[in-house]
Amino acid sequence: MTAPAALRMSAEDFASLAACQPSPAALRVLRDGQVSRRLLLLKCVADAVRDGAPEFWASHGAAAWELCTRARRADVLAFEDVLLHPHVGVWLGRCLRALSGPRPALGAGTDFARMGGLAAAAALRAGLRPHLALPAPGALLWLPTLGDVPLSPGRTQARLRGDVIEWDGGSPVAVPERGEAAAHGDAWCVPRRLTARPLGGAPTLSVVLEDSDPYRDAHGHPVDGRQTTGQLRSWQESVASAWDVVTRLVPERSSACAELWTALVPLRPSWAGLGVSSSAREAYGAIAASFTADPVRLAETVVHETSHIAYGALADLTDLTDPDDRTLHRVGWREDARPVASVLTGTHAHLSLLEFWRRRRRELTGEQARRASARLDHYGRHVAAALQLLQVHPALTPIGARFVGIMAEEAARCDFPVRPLPATRPTATSHVRVASRAGQHRVRRHAAPTAAQAAADLACRTAGRGGKTSDDTTPGAG
Repeated sequence: MTAPAALRMSAEDFASLAACQPSPAALRVLRDGQVSRRLLLLKCVADAVRDGAPEFWASHGAAAWELCTRARRADVLAFEDVLLHPHVGVWLGRCLRALSGPRPALGAGTDFARMGGLAAAAALRAGLRPHLALPAPGALLWLPTLGDVPLSPGRTQARLRGDVIEWDGGSPVAVPERGEAAAHGDAWCVPRRLTARPLGGAPTLSVVLEDSDPYRDAHGHPVDGRQTTGQLRSWQESVASAWDVVTRLVPERSSACAELWTALVPLRPSWAGLGVSSSAREAYGAIAASFTADPVRLAETVVHETSHIAYGALADLTDLTDPDDRTLHRVGWREDARPVASVLTGTHAHLSLLEFWRRRRRELTGEQARRASARLDHYGRHVAAALQLLQVHPALTPIGARFVGIMAEEAARCDFPVRPLPATRPTATSHVRVASRAGQHRVRRHAAPTAAQAAADLACRTAGRGGKTSDDTTPGAG
């Protein structure tokens, strides 16, 4: 679907990512990398369906693939917008893992049957008005970025005729314009947006409240259902207030946060009633969180989780750690021992909070200032300890070592210097390493290699690393 292209990042842009202040150029590389990766995954899914499910391919898959190629030719930006819908990545990962196994996985047919919905959404966004039969497993039609259509009970297929959805036993519904208010009632779960327009030239925030997508349940915590009008209003107030905090405390990071955060998935609180948050590596752009009316808490979550999103996108382009390393390590923000890649992404996300709490402390007095100082010290000590381990870890690739070195410089700037350790293998809290592999020296990957099977293997390997980000819970607890 595309000619080979190289993704390159300058040393300065790479350093901006490591220091938790990604530059616009670095963000463009991350976005282009995600587009490239998902194009490869989509091609691999199509190939796997054609070879492994020929009957479905003949009846539905070939038409869906052909429509995808037409939509991309008609409007490449609209097509990429659909492809970058956060939970399209989750769908792609599930399809590949199911289709690449020794036997068809449970639910595989349900997953790859939704290719038609992806194709239809891309075509409609590109201005095409196709006629297409659309499987709807579970009586739900999935049209990423446009919403979801619940069909009549028992109906598992619909038909798109131009810009109208029809199915037996139901009334036809017109496809809404993107962003159109949900005037369709229960006939269409239209995505609803949360926006924040701060004063003083700070960037505008616009995120989709993702409360109906069938693939949003990928964040390690139970998701909440479709939000009521009252809940939507509460989320709007909470997000707007939190965005004011982000743009006030860390204005130099607000543009990156606005770029990286595109969807909010409501979660249920934990069983103890505590707030939870998460991001998933496959769901680039999505932050999942339980509701909070505390703007500082939500702002902290945004800074923390967008750092995870940026790190995950970089890790999809180059190995920062040896993927075959099997050592496990304790960190201050988790009770369980973590692989070195998880330690690195968790340390990076917590590092992003040091400047946030340094500035928060300065604007407070009395007991509130003391609490902010305690929170800063909590994060700072744990980050410094983790960096002390990481900076001599033998599983770091050369580019990973440079990443950690820049992180250590940022921690020192925030008054948490990293004491050097002897360059020895970590012991005590580690299991024995079982393999080693040299890493990349530059942030450079080809966007479309010709070896489709190798791409499929890579996709399954990276997508299968737990699904969620390696450190995927509320700041301070995860």
